[in-house]
Amino acid sequence: MSGEDDVFVNPEDMIDHNGDLNNFENFMTIFVAYNQKNIAEGKDWDKWPEWELCLTEIKDDLHFEAEEDEEETIQKRKDWLALMQFIHDSNAVTLNGYTISIVGEHGTQFRFELGLVDEVWLAPGEIETHLENVKNSIGKKYLLRPLSHLMFRGIEHSLGTFWTCPEHVPKYGGKGTSFTKDYLCIDRNDDVNFPADTLSVIKKCIADTDIWITEFEKDIKAIERAEWMEENWPGGIPDQDWEYQ
Repeated sequence: MSGEDDVFVNPEDMIDHNGDLNNFENFMTIFVAYNQKNIAEGKDWDKWPEWELCLTEIKDDLHFEAEEDEEETIQKRKDWLALMQFIHDSNAVTLNGYTISIVGEHGTQFRFELGLVDEVWLAPGEIETHLENVKNSIGKKYLLRPLSHLMFRGIEHSLGTFWTCPEHVPKYGGKGTSFTKDYLCIDRNDDVNFPADTLSVIKKCIADTDIWITEFEKDIKAIERAEWMEENWPGGIPDQDWEYQ
């Protein structure tokens, strides 16, 4: 930065280039470092990092801006900037290492991590556990990139297992569930890119209501399925139906 930007810290001095920049707190620092002026002026973040993202597991085609970039790539960069700004500015979202924590408007807490390689939402603690297991079994010299397909995917919540639907939820508030866990398995929206989908999920966690409607209705279907199984196959469906024909 130069000229009018001399009042801001040089990004080189803010970013720990020898640290783990996949750690989401450190990942955030990259974007903050390059958008200091926007933050100070209350503007939308529009400054893409110059080269540091090469040290992360974000998709390779996003690393460097180029004139020949396709519109899809340009839009994805904009959505990453929007996601990072929202997390940075929101009082409902905090970062702790790899983990993103959200407090919903009605007090429920949600936690998850971002699997940048496969662009998935991972349960809290999965990345650090994987890295520690590899370090202990193979050695730090051969520390592998986190393999998201080997990790548990889910968004943890604070209601626990077999939760009761929160009272504020229309129609279902106060009703119990039968097959619910202390995490949510939310499918990716294939119609939008990963940062835009992640921002949508964070906003749903903050608003809270729609998530519980969806999850409660999943539980209703699970109960109906269990009742059908008990009525039609009390001993379980045979693994090979042809054996019983």
